[in-house]
Amino acid sequence: MSPLSKKLVLATRGSRLALKQASLVADLVTRARPGVSVEIATVSTTGDRDKRPFAAIGGKGLFTSEVERAVVEGKADFAVHSAKDLTAELAPGCSIVCIPARASVHDVVVGGTGTSGEERIASLPRGASVGTSSMRRRALLAEARPDLDTRELRGNLDTRLRKVEEGEIDAAILAAAGIERLLGNSPEGALDPTWWVPAPGQGALAVEALTERGDVGEVFEGLDDPAARSEVSAERAFAARLEGGCSVPLGCHARATGSSLLLTGLLGSPEGSNNLRDRLSGSVHEASQLGIELADAILGAGGDEILAELRETDSPEPVEP
Repeated sequence: MSPLSKKLVLATRGSRLALKQASLVADLVTRARPGVSVEIATVSTTGDRDKRPFAAIGGKGLFTSEVERAVVEGKADFAVHSAKDLTAELAPGCSIVCIPARASVHDVVVGGTGTSGEERIASLPRGASVGTSSMRRRALLAEARPDLDTRELRGNLDTRLRKVEEGEIDAAILAAAGIERLLGNSPEGALDPTWWVPAPGQGALAVEALTERGDVGEVFEGLDDPAARSEVSAERAFAARLEGGCSVPLGCHARATGSSLLLTGLLGSPEGSNNLRDRLSGSVHEASQLGIELADAILGAGGDEILAELRETDSPEPVEP
């Protein structure tokens, strides 16, 4: 194993939220390892530059590929990602060396009236505009309120919040964790994650490094959260089995309690008319296998037909260099 590094370079996107998340991980490292310093290096990603809808771009690795490349090319010692943005296949030679304690997993509704997200959605008048860039959220919203006007909502989190505040759109559906980290408070408007199933990895951060960098792995020893690791492992296995990218409306929510893991999975149809859900439970020690089993159950219940339909209609435009 290489000697313990005293200075590490952390690669991340340059958005306010991404920098906040990177700072949280950097603080974890410096508190646990007082002799180690962390320098944050920002990387511009395809998702930051290309403002077309995610499904049109291609969907996979939009906010992670260039950040991963910095690690592979030795420009950074490790990277910090939102776990939900990571592709099923990591860059060659890389692994997730740490998943810290997880933040809130649920979605929230910004706009409308009421305390819960369900109340806020119900409060919106027919034809009200609701912004989201997620196929999953589109499918769920179409199931709950097909009379609403779902609009593409791109931009960093603070931009999305501002568009609701200024009345450009009537409401938006966003991840609670991002708002909590960016603004430092827990937003109202929570949606029930057992029905409004979150994206795999939502609310979790993932630290990625070269597998051969034992010195980096040593720095993160003791910072990995076992419950979050089991949950994210199950959710990522579920998504990988269903070939989940931004153009596939799927969700998975795993909850670890002691040695038990309860999973809820979703595969949606774009119009929301045939959203499939299922649940199963098992041991945290079989997290990845449980994710695969849950995905197979949904495939057997008609999910294979939904995926076939999505593949037929999915013809993303090429991304310009």
